[in-house]
Amino acid sequence: MQKDKLIKFFKQQSQIVNQSFINFIFPPFCPICESELKHRERLICENCYSHIKTIESNFCRKCGAPRLGGRKTCKYCKGFTFHFSKVRALGIFSSPLVEMIHLLKYDRKTLIAERLGILMGNLLFSDSDLSQTDMIIPVPLHKTRMRERGYNQSLLLSRIVSSITRKELCNDVIIRKKATKSQTTLNHNERENNLKDAFIVSNFGKIKNKTIVVIDDVMTSGTTLNELSKTLLEAGAESVYGLVLARAISV
Repeated sequence: MQKDKLIKFFKQQSQIVNQSFINFIFPPFCPICESELKHRERLICENCYSHIKTIESNFCRKCGAPRLGGRKTCKYCKGFTFHFSKVRALGIFSSPLVEMIHLLKYDRKTLIAERLGILMGNLLFSDSDLSQTDMIIPVPLHKTRMRERGYNQSLLLSRIVSSITRKELCNDVIIRKKATKSQTTLNHNERENNLKDAFIVSNFGKIKNKTIVVIDDVMTSGTTLNELSKTLLEAGAESVYGLVLARAISV
């Protein structure tokens, strides 16, 4: 037993030395700003994280977008009826947050979810409404998209947020039954039609009379979060809130 432990230890040390040598010959660079990563920086440099345009105090109390003036809600929200109670976004959908989300979703740089999840967890803690909720639910992927990507970025973020806030993570109570098209190029009406009846609750008892935080990466028109919230409320949830990495302004 002692021999096995020693072998394992020396293998780990060998891997550390090999990685250090590789980093010495080929120094790692931040994929966003291309600056050389400093000691303890992992994948993304601290300077890029510090330049995320966060949304802190002057935001719409409904959709989370930055707003001007003293009104509680923004001009965009006046034109739509939302089923969710409130959304909080970590930042504006602009560089460097855009690049971070792209690396997370499409380049398999799942390590980014750890740091961004911590920031989202701190945001949840700081919000008087979201901090009082019962559970966390990530926006689900359809099984086809899940096979293509190999992971759900919203679930990765949710796991970190759950571990920080100690709120229950429920990944099996709602299913995306419809393989929808990408929302990127669709207008608001097309987005609504695309997502209509896309979700189904698989465990009604789990969410009955619960206050829920739904976690996603980006909110643009709010259609995905709205349809998901509608489904959860119809299934017995008391209220639904949203927590997203980024809020897109051009909607």
